[in-house]
Amino acid sequence: MANEKAHQKNQLIYEFGLLIQPLEALANATDTPSVAEYRIAVAKVRSGDSTWRKYVKEFTTFAPDLIFNQEFQDISHVPERCWQRIYNLLNDETLKNDLDLLQGRFSQQISESRGTFFELIEHIPIEWQPVVFQANTPFTSYLKIKEAFVSVKNRLDYFDRYLKPDFFPMFLASVDRSVSIRLITTAGNSSYGVTAVAAVSRLAAHEFSRLQLIEVTPNNLHDRNLRIDEQNFTLGPGVDRAGMALTNFGPSDSSENGHRELDRIISNGRVVV
Repeated sequence: MANEKAHQKNQLIYEFGLLIQPLEALANATDTPSVAEYRIAVAKVRSGDSTWRKYVKEFTTFAPDLIFNQEFQDISHVPERCWQRIYNLLNDETLKNDLDLLQGRFSQQISESRGTFFELIEHIPIEWQPVVFQANTPFTSYLKIKEAFVSVKNRLDYFDRYLKPDFFPMFLASVDRSVSIRLITTAGNSSYGVTAVAAVSRLAAHEFSRLQLIEVTPNNLHDRNLRIDEQNFTLGPGVDRAGMALTNFGPSDSSENGHRELDRIISNGRVVV
């Protein structure tokens, strides 16, 4: 159930983005929108509100007798409260006569609503559970592991002595560019490790300003570990090989001591990029 909730959370984030896209487009428009364009965008968002609430209901329902009703109300009403405030802006005579000021206030409202949404969805408790991926299920395994990557807010540390270039397009494309990323691997050769991924790491560092490629000795790195914010995960093969054979993936020791051990590996390494 818990991993299913992680999937539903990611789906809800995606649906929220789709729902408010007409508003986001105007907030980021180069040419100053007209009042009519704002009203059309709000109408488009309102038309998707009933479907949106179904996704929120699914995410906030754990069992027939376990529903987070207050959280459902709070999350589901974010778009409605947003467009109600936008209507107030559109009916303001001063703003209607100053479209640049209107767009600034409008953009601020969209930003605040987005921030409120991301704050509220964190109120739903999600506890990861270990899973075993059957052999010959690489695509299913990839999708499940990627759910952990999508949830990252602040930091992502991946420990893999056989890190390969495939990791970058498979798992980093959807990660926010402001996230701190540390990739810990060994020297390797042309197929894996620092030798294989240094070039693509330097390229990625132009977008991910807080990305580091760290080289450690094989003696300091055996098991593959993934740290997403304050949650640690362990897995058998590398993320690019998960599901090729029977694969274990799940939460590991996320205590202070668990984090200290991962930090120890990092501190013993050499920053390459």
